[in-house]
Amino acid sequence: MNCRKETKMPKNKVKYNLKNVHYAKLTFDENNAPVFGAVKPWPGAVSMSLDAEGEPTIFYADGVQYYVVNNNNGYSGDYECALIPEDFRTDILGDIKDTNGVLIENADAPSVHFALMFEFDGDTKGIRHVVYNNTATRPKIEGQTKEDSTEVKTETITIKSLSLYIAAIDKNIVKAKTGDDIADAAYNNWYNTVYMPNTLSSSVQISGLSTVAADATITLTAATVPAAASVVWSSNNEDVATVSSGGVVTGVAAGKATIMATLASDGSVFDTKVITVTE
Repeated sequence: MNCRKETKMPKNKVKYNLKNVHYAKLTFDENNAPVFGAVKPWPGAVSMSLDAEGEPTIFYADGVQYYVVNNNNGYSGDYECALIPEDFRTDILGDIKDTNGVLIENADAPSVHFALMFEFDGDTKGIRHVVYNNTATRPKIEGQTKEDSTEVKTETITIKSLSLYIAAIDKNIVKAKTGDDIADAAYNNWYNTVYMPNTLSSSVQISGLSTVAADATITLTAATVPAAASVVWSSNNEDVATVSSGGVVTGVAAGKATIMATLASDGSVFDTKVITVTE
């Protein structure tokens, strides 16, 4: 039998050359969950510099640094490009395009949020990024007369990046980038839709009273990761206590019963609670 050892692609050692800038409009549904629009290209990338915002807060006790809170307030900085696309001006900056094809700056335009996607070349493989929740300022108007040589004038916007709550992982996130061992499908589809993180871990935790009288009810709740995931309730002894699909426990007869809440999408994830039924 011939055994061939699988070889992995070498890891990047350096990065260079900003390219493949894209954006997608960000809105929120009735549950305040993020909804991203179509991903659109933003050609003509020149430079990008986004500085991390937020300094650590240090608490001193016993004469030492007793506790440090790392404050992640996103990023802020500039993106420079050849020209800002008309789509971005209308989608994000709020410009109005009239029937003559003239772009009109709207002083009453609301702030529109967007995802910003971009890529750096690596010595082995491109490193792709998405910064999820951004706002942008209007670019300044700049130009000069032509002299002996033509100097191209670029356009620059200032970007402020904020965190974005993702219920699937119950976290506030700012950005994501492709790792050395990223799945091929996730890498190849990076610019088709805005990448959303999958569940990092799953859990169920039951809370509520532990005692109920016969012929009375109590209601248990199940906190889940991902948040608001469906659970299946069950009782190991329905002669003592039953439980409804909504977590309502009914005492039947004196004794003890174990109530279980199982994640509907993964039967291996569950929590239990012993309920004592009194006369």
